[in-house]
Amino acid sequence: MKALHIIGLGLLTIIRLWLGLQWFIAGIGKYINGFDAQPFLEGALAKSAGEDALVSSWYATWIEQLALPNVGLINALIPFAELVVGILLILSLLTVPALVVGSIMNLNYLLAGTIALNPVFLAASIALLAAGRFAYHIGIDHWIIRWYRSSQQPHPLDRIPV
Repeated sequence: MKALHIIGLGLLTIIRLWLGLQWFIAGIGKYINGFDAQPFLEGALAKSAGEDALVSSWYATWIEQLALPNVGLINALIPFAELVVGILLILSLLTVPALVVGSIMNLNYLLAGTIALNPVFLAASIALLAAGRFAYHIGIDHWIIRWYRSSQQPHPLDRIPV
């Protein structure tokens, strides 16, 4: 049983590191090559037209009314968020918030009609979130939580015999 536990922890760690590396590479690439979300957003709008639209009308409205008018902010936020999510997942620091932010980004890319590896990344994020503390058992979060729990005084009600 212990061998299965170790294999499972190792597999979850490999998935987390792989996902973190993917986000890190994507963020670095956007910084190195320059990033402009405007063509992507305009392409998503084009995918919202016609009978076989890939992008729903409500998401197209969101792009038109919120995203495109604030494309400068989006150009700064996306590479930064991708880079930070990648670093946090690699270090296993704030793993759950990083997975949630990464999932939200993947969901937005999917809603914008971009398939690529986004479903795989989203599925990996959901699997890691479902794994709970085992997703970050090998990493900094594990040690921070362990330290925090050991530094807490027992609650007075914990001493009441049952």
